[in-house]
Amino acid sequence: MSLNLDISKTHQIAEILYKNFSTSGIHGRQDMPEDLLPRGMIRGSLEHVLFLTLTVAIDYQRDAPSLWASARTTYEDPETQYLFYPKSVSEVSKDDIVQDMGKYSLSKKPRQDAFIWQTVAVTFWKKWGGDPRVFLND
Repeated sequence: MSLNLDISKTHQIAEILYKNFSTSGIHGRQDMPEDLLPRGMIRGSLEHVLFLTLTVAIDYQRDAPSLWASARTTYEDPETQYLFYPKSVSEVSKDDIVQDMGKYSLSKKPRQDAFIWQTVAVTFWKKWGGDPRVFLND
């Protein structure tokens, strides 16, 4: 079986999807939960990129609105905001990460989510200075 790409049909489908999303929504929603930023965060900033990158790392079999609400609340709390800064994550224990990710239910599988979060954050810190945009350029 071969798949032939029909550019005009692809454009038509994209237009239908865009129109439906921007008018009636998909599954009754016109916004995506990850589009809502924590208070004080600037769209497109390094903090925004880290917020998206780290939260997506644990976005598996989760209720998206709940996950992103927990991520926003975690970011907005000065005591747990460090979780979104790779250098800071590299300086604390896994037990601290487990505890702080649980404060606002950011993690559903505490040890597993903390392991993933710490691994991603520390890797970004060590290899790309804590900036996922550098990784993408690399």
